[in-house]
Amino acid sequence: MTKHVFEVHEDCYIQHCSVCDGGLAICTVCGLIEGSLTTDCPGEDCWLARGDAIYAGKIDFREGAWVALPSPHAP
Repeated sequence: MTKHVFEVHEDCYIQHCSVCDGGLAICTVCGLIEGSLTTDCPGEDCWLARGDAIYAGKIDFREGAWVALPSPHAP
């Protein structure tokens, strides 16, 4: 099981930064964000290929495999 690695800004210069001020969760490994986060991190960039399906609750990545179940993060 691989955990997501969330982006952290240090000494951020962006006014009203979504990561610093809003707590936006972005995985630096797979590129998934908030409602498109999977249970486990797939370990590769998959935002463009699977982000919409994850967000729609059609798929999730759990225990090393893609499954046809909703992610607990999907709205």
